[in-house]
Amino acid sequence: MPISGTTPVAPAPVAVKAPVAPTMPVPKEVAAPKPIAVQAPEPLRIDPVKMKMQIEDTVSMLNRQMEKNNYGLGFAMDRVANENVVTVRDSNTGAVIRQLPSEAVLKVAHSIESLKGIIYDRKI
Repeated sequence: MPISGTTPVAPAPVAVKAPVAPTMPVPKEVAAPKPIAVQAPEPLRIDPVKMKMQIEDTVSMLNRQMEKNNYGLGFAMDRVANENVVTVRDSNTGAVIRQLPSEAVLKVAHSIESLKGIIYDRKI
């Protein structure tokens, strides 16, 4: 409440200074990054003869290991069907318990391979 006979006076505005951002030196010239010489990787070269020999060596090593441990597993590579063949045999009798892929599937694959030259003009 104002005192009688006086008029209320608004407080004087206070000057508030806005914060000043620190000045950063402006670079005179920005250099572009230098290009780096990158060589494309050499294409992967696969020697089919060497790969075939490695597969045969691996198969024979697996078969030796299975015989050594008296397991009834046998590994082979069917060259016509180009398939890996795994055979499970009875250790005592040597009879085949299971073969993957089965003999019937391999026969079908062999038949298809033999028909490729007859049905098609070229081998795929």
